[in-house]
Amino acid sequence: MEHPVTPGLAVALGSSFLGYYAHAGFLNGLAAAGLYPERLSGASAGALAGSLHAAGIRGEDLKAAVLDPSLRWSFFDWAALWRLPGVCTSFWSTGLLSGKHAVRKLHGLLNGADLSSLVSPVMDIAVTDADLHCTEILRSGPLAELIVASCAVPCLIRIQRVGEKRYLDGGVACEAPFEHWLDDPAIDTIVVHRIRHEENSGPAVSWETIATSIGASHHTVCNELHRHRTELARMKGKRLIEIDTITPVPGMLSQGRAPLCYERGFESGKAGW
Repeated sequence: MEHPVTPGLAVALGSSFLGYYAHAGFLNGLAAAGLYPERLSGASAGALAGSLHAAGIRGEDLKAAVLDPSLRWSFFDWAALWRLPGVCTSFWSTGLLSGKHAVRKLHGLLNGADLSSLVSPVMDIAVTDADLHCTEILRSGPLAELIVASCAVPCLIRIQRVGEKRYLDGGVACEAPFEHWLDDPAIDTIVVHRIRHEENSGPAVSWETIATSIGASHHTVCNELHRHRTELARMKGKRLIEIDTITPVPGMLSQGRAPLCYERGFESGKAGW
């Protein structure tokens, strides 16, 4: 059943490792609270969950789609074993995973839709232009390809070619894309949904790895840029509401924590503000 959108309400969904579980729950929670954004944006996992919602996959259908293990597994491919030496030595390949299976999976879910066809709500996807070295907020283009491009974590998923462009993870410099709304008079309330992970809920290792350094650097950049954008939003007179959902780290190879992540997001959305 379609519902009229809530005028002036825009929701930005932040990037997060397998965060589409919690983001989908959050969007369904907002609906349970009677809130239907007229604008959505997302980076990485936020782009995935937001696009499914904007394409009309809602409620139990959205929950079933994101909790389907085949969606998570579509990002994997056995050729990663061949690419591993090249990635580790920087001799070949920009990432372990190709993303091709995920594109095919999303094509099926979204019936080959174009991003421009998502109008209720309008959906914006953040990507990083690998050649121009800047964030782009896209509103048109092949939807499945753009979702995977926004999810293309450096070194993990290869740079994605979409037409003549080369894209990677939208969350590199734009964790939660909302700055493009700050001069839009039609938007008065911006809700930013970010996902945070419980301490000590990740892989059970007691030593630091290269992922520790990369993760710390990425979070520092995201937090500093987010702080700048929130200050700018207040200067522009926008009502900015930040909602954090705390979840355990989802398992890359296991689906066990996915339902809990979804439920945490649902409760965050249902609680409103």
